[in-house]
Amino acid sequence: MHIALGSDTFSGLGRYGANTLEEAGLMVAAGLTPAQVLAAGTSGAARQCVRPDLGTVAPGKRADLLVLDTDPTADIGSLRDLRMVIQNGGITVDKR
Repeated sequence: MHIALGSDTFSGLGRYGANTLEEAGLMVAAGLTPAQVLAAGTSGAARQCVRPDLGTVAPGKRADLLVLDTDPTADIGSLRDLRMVIQNGGITVDKR
């Protein structure tokens, strides 16, 4: 079974990205581990969208990364502890 996290709607909190954070928490509440939710939001979503250039950290892939202050595999709520965003190899958000 393949699971993808993500939506193209602005339901729920209605702010760009907020729905994904809410969905991640709901997936954990439904029984997935935080690691499974992270996989659903990265490689799972890339597979569903047929985007082989996304979803994993590897040579030849886009360098899009979230850098967090805390461990999301221990608590999916850590996705809210954003420190930095790297898009296409460049820093676009830096909260250091």
